Amino acid sequence: MLKRCLSPLTLVNQLALIVLLSTAIGVTGMAISGWLVQGVQGNAHAINEAGSLRMQSYRLLASVPLTQDDRPLIDEMERTVFSPELENAAIRAGQQSQLNALQGYWHTQLEPGLKQARSTETVAQDVAGFVSRIDALVSSFDQTTELRIDRVVMVHRAMALFMGLLLIFTIVWLRARLLNPWKQLLAMARAVTARDFTQRTHISGRNEMAMLGQALNTMSAELSESYAVLEQRVQEKTAGLEQKNEILSFLWQANRRLHMQVPLCERLSPVLNGLQNLTLLHDLELRVYDVEDEDNHQEFTCQSDMSCDDKGCHLCPRGLPPLTSGGTTLKWRLTDSHTQYGILLATLPAGRHLSHDQQQLVDTLVEQLTATLALDRHQEKQQQLIVMEERATIARELHDSIAQSLLLYEKCR
Repeated sequence: MLKRCLSPLTLVNQLALIVLLSTAIGVTGMAISGWLVQGVQGNAHAINEAGSLRMQSYRLLASVPLTQDDRPLIDEMERTVFSPELENAAIRAGQQSQLNALQGYWHTQLEPGLKQARSTETVAQDVAGFVSRIDALVSSFDQTTELRIDRVVMVHRAMALFMGLLLIFTIVWLRARLLNPWKQLLAMARAVTARDFTQRTHISGRNEMAMLGQALNTMSAELSESYAVLEQRVQEKTAGLEQKNEILSFLWQANRRLHMQVPLCERLSPVLNGLQNLTLLHDLELRVYDVEDEDNHQEFTCQSDMSCDDKGCHLCPRGLPPLTSGGTTLKWRLTDSHTQYGILLATLPAGRHLSHDQQQLVDTLVEQLTATLALDRHQEKQQQLIVMEERATIARELHDSIAQSLLLYEKCR
């Protein structure tokens, strides 16, 4: 029990103790003041009611001659004259006779005069007499109140002195225990709002502010880690979207180039170069079979050779750095349901693998290459058929010409 009493109080307990002390001083002062000014209760309100009577009297005077619409003004005046506040205040101040005289004056003289008057001059004197009675009653209330208030002035001064000392102590305590730690917490909150997670609070002690500062420090550290993870994820997502955009752009460019009316090498080389730039694949090689004969084929690669220089072709990159040896050879066959047009070979570095988007890119490009080769093969067959038909036509015409020549020769003999 002794150890618990000697242990330091928490901020809540300290603040509660200050509040209780100030409350005790205030309650003590109020109790003493209430004991001294029991007879003054309600006097202020009664004085206000009396002042309201003056205003209502002049309002009724200004409304003369009264009509049925002014009935609420008379009713309000009636309620105010006979209000419980005035009667209670008169009883406490010993001025019941003055209040009764005022009420009788209203009932017997002023109210009938106001109802019967046709001009303000006829009742102006009555209103002035009523107001003078009100002033006398208010003056009595004021004198009684002042006498009793003087007796509590010293009590209030003593209470004010105690409250002033307590206020000074409270200000010093608040600055040391609450204001300075609170500034640190706000500064850290602003830093966190500005995405600065490096700020830390330094609040000593074992009170609630110290615990809150430690909690904010822990939260800031965790937010820093979470923000870094989220930022990395955003960067990864952004990179993925950019790569997908590049893939779509590449597929569109590849489809347009593959259908151009240029030699096959000029169509395939840029496509293979683009595929090599977008993926981890290297040593790309496209073999195009001659009528499904795997032994007889054309090879298209991303590496330029002497024949490219002789033709003046610069589509393939030059001066590429040497690639590391090793890796996995991947194959994609260019085939449809009827014909095998070729095969695409590539090397994937060891320990690496194609992403899902890259795999889809290669599959889509293989389909485009297959469609292009199928279209070229179809056009080539069509051209061969046309040539064969032309040759057959020439042969028939030549045969007919020879036959006619022989016939003429026979006739001439």
